[in-house]
Amino acid sequence: MAVAGARPEVFTRNSSGLVRVMSPYSAFIYNILTMGLIFPWTYLWAPGALPGGRLVWGILLAMIFEIPIALTYVWLSTALPRSGGDYVFQSRVFGGGVGFSIVMSGFVIWILQWVALSGWLLSYLGFASLFLGLGGTMGSPSLTAVGVWFTTPWGIIIVSILNALLAMVLLVSGFKNYVKFQYVMWYATLLSFALMLYLLLTASPESFAQKLDAFVVASGGAPNFYQAGIDAAKAANIDLNPPFSLLATLLVAPIAWTSLQWATYSAQQNGEIKGARSFQNQMIIILGSLIATGLLLALLAYAFEHAIGTEFLYVVGAGYWAALDAGKFNGVFLWPNIVAMALAGSPIIVVLIAFGYILNSFQIVNNCYIGMTRVMVAMSLDRLLPEWVSRVSDRLHTPVNAHLAYFLASIPVILVYNLWGSWTALTLGVTFACGYVFVVTALAGALMPYRAKALYDASPGAAYKIGNIPMVTVFGLIGAVVGAVLVLMFMFSSALGLTSLLAYQVVFGVLVVAIVWYFLARMVQRSHGINVDYAFKEIPPE
Repeated sequence: MAVAGARPEVFTRNSSGLVRVMSPYSAFIYNILTMGLIFPWTYLWAPGALPGGRLVWGILLAMIFEIPIALTYVWLSTALPRSGGDYVFQSRVFGGGVGFSIVMSGFVIWILQWVALSGWLLSYLGFASLFLGLGGTMGSPSLTAVGVWFTTPWGIIIVSILNALLAMVLLVSGFKNYVKFQYVMWYATLLSFALMLYLLLTASPESFAQKLDAFVVASGGAPNFYQAGIDAAKAANIDLNPPFSLLATLLVAPIAWTSLQWATYSAQQNGEIKGARSFQNQMIIILGSLIATGLLLALLAYAFEHAIGTEFLYVVGAGYWAALDAGKFNGVFLWPNIVAMALAGSPIIVVLIAFGYILNSFQIVNNCYIGMTRVMVAMSLDRLLPEWVSRVSDRLHTPVNAHLAYFLASIPVILVYNLWGSWTALTLGVTFACGYVFVVTALAGALMPYRAKALYDASPGAAYKIGNIPMVTVFGLIGAVVGAVLVLMFMFSSALGLTSLLAYQVVFGVLVVAIVWYFLARMVQRSHGINVDYAFKEIPPE
């Protein structure tokens, strides 16, 4: 035990090897791109599964629900400005058993699903939409056929693996190279989003119906697509004008949370953000990005319904949720970007919109690697993962081994996601699993002043109190409760797709694997005379 307690034995080394190359503005951009202005699920999933729910209000509710969680991360990030984010926060407040098990299961393993989803986004919303849009605006059914290929399982698999490989190469070359390229992705995404908003806000259901019909015919489809979709939905007894439902609106929020819960994701690389200990910087990076993205997503929801009309919104929602063929174009769902392309009627506009979607999709896989490799490095420094995982190149200042390991681990997940039909029903399982990580971290923030008092007292946020109660405790408790409610909605609402036996087996099976992994790693280290518990009482190396 004397050996186990020796200070040189606490961490595998005294420096992480990572360097601060990301400015606060870059981190702000990073969070917005990570939340994904292009994420499409809310716009079709919610109308299809939750008739009577209001898209705009559901998205704004998700933003409001996320605010106390985001504020808690501000306090935690300024107290522990180290890479590893949620794992570091939880392990320094609750200990390694909780920190490792929760973050390994909910983040490191489950975010492999996001690697698969990023490939789906790139193939389906990026390249498929590009060629479908070009086919419709240039009158070329052959280009439309190319677009349809990108929606096939093997089309998505090929794109997904190449997407993951290219991201790994970029990030292994040095984090500073990603930071530079992020500006290209940012401005391309903003331009794409602005064009979509303009086209949707200046359209009407009547003009949209005419342009959509012409777009479909030019692509080689049948005429009168708009009215045929409405007639088919009515024939299938789908209510195209359902009354307002408060419950359905509340249930829209967990779907929108798929995007907005990532407002805090920059915390995973706090050790590479300049001025990460600044309270003002973290407020802008985390809370500022949340509000900006929430308002933009709500504005897109309003513009989308404004352009296509409430009736047709439920037609395309039925195409997604109820497999209504008449609600799809060439078997492809009518996402907001395809609607905007149909309204534009211009190949140049199609390319500009698609380019933004392609680059934001590519950013998603990058953020999967960035965040999770930093968590893996932190776990390895604490001796819970093999030492080679935390090795950082002296020249490139990037964890090459961790990137390679994560890329290889993503390949089977990509295959399963695209080849096993039952797995796609677990798409929002990643929101549930990551959601419980956020809940536990919010609780860690609430208890930091009491369970890690010295750490809290030395932090910039210690001065903020309500009476004698630390503000982080108030926000942390509210965030934990609100987040827990959102997470539980996934378990009990069939509209969110996680109420099957398979879903329960996968979600809780992954958690069990992480718990067993922790105790085995702890046991192995003890056999070498090292007590890993000492690491959780120290601030991780910078």
